[in-house]
Amino acid sequence: MALFMLLLVQSAFHPIKVIQLAGAEHITELKGQKLDYWIDRTAQNSIEHQAKSSFGFRPALVRFMNQLRLTLLDEHNSNVLFGEDGYYFEEGYRSSVCGLDFIGEEAIDAKVDSLDHFRNQLLLEGKKLVILIAPNKWRTHRNKIDWECKPKMTNYEMIVDKLKHRGYSICDEIDLFRYERSQRPPHPLHSKQGTHWSIFGAALSADHLWMTFAQEGVNLPEFTIENEEIDSVPRNIDKDLHDLLNIMASPKKERLAYPEFKFNQAYKPRVTVIGDSYYQSYYYLGLHQGLFSMDSKYFYYNKSYYGENLEQKEALTDEIRRQEIEASDAVLLVMSEPSLKWLGYGIFNLYAN
Repeated sequence: MALFMLLLVQSAFHPIKVIQLAGAEHITELKGQKLDYWIDRTAQNSIEHQAKSSFGFRPALVRFMNQLRLTLLDEHNSNVLFGEDGYYFEEGYRSSVCGLDFIGEEAIDAKVDSLDHFRNQLLLEGKKLVILIAPNKWRTHRNKIDWECKPKMTNYEMIVDKLKHRGYSICDEIDLFRYERSQRPPHPLHSKQGTHWSIFGAALSADHLWMTFAQEGVNLPEFTIENEEIDSVPRNIDKDLHDLLNIMASPKKERLAYPEFKFNQAYKPRVTVIGDSYYQSYYYLGLHQGLFSMDSKYFYYNKSYYGENLEQKEALTDEIRRQEIEASDAVLLVMSEPSLKWLGYGIFNLYAN
């Protein structure tokens, strides 16, 4: 009886803090009181799913079961692939390297034309556009996993080629990381158990981004690395693929660097950032706050936005999009390789003819 009461109280009020599961869960949103929802069992299934999701100790039980499956049956989240020497890879990023998500030259030309129009509108308003393409672990560490990939045209190769021919300033971190890795950097550019660039890799990219802004005539505050902490326990995004496994075991130890920046007190431009999850590293490192003004916003996939921190996400409307861009000195587009097929995340529609 006592155990039942504990489960009931935990499900209703969650007095005991439980670490939530990593990854996204889809919950069907029922709008209105439509009879069809009950006839086709959509309503019943949604209620059942939400009841299971709110069960008091569900995250702990899921992790326990996932650990058993991994240990006894070698079964795990199919989106996480195990490579050599303890390297993890995310399945979704492989298709971009192999050109399996290639959208075709006609579609790319249309998107680049829309980008041209967007850039021209910004220039008319005295604003600059900078593009950052984040690295792909499948490219920089392709020797760490056994896989086949027949050479095909990719969105990355065609888009970068067309943008360079049209005079865009591109902060191409795929190219940068390829070079930096050949120079044997002092710390990993990708952690073994993460899918994004490592925290150190993100810090390295900041210098490249600073120079790209300078090429566009936008001055950012100068910065230096004031301290660099070495840790054997992966933090934050350096273990995001381990987190995605949702198991009980702790991340495996690996030697990683965590730099701390010092910024001068120069003028900070107001920048609207439109990007995917890669840009969140700039918040963790204090780069967003240190390089851009406190009013600068981060449009997450152009669907929601963050301000000074990642604690509160707000819904985006076209009115907010216009207000923020009009008040900004520059726009920064941040795209990982899989995101290139959505070049601009739909922001160009604001200035469509």
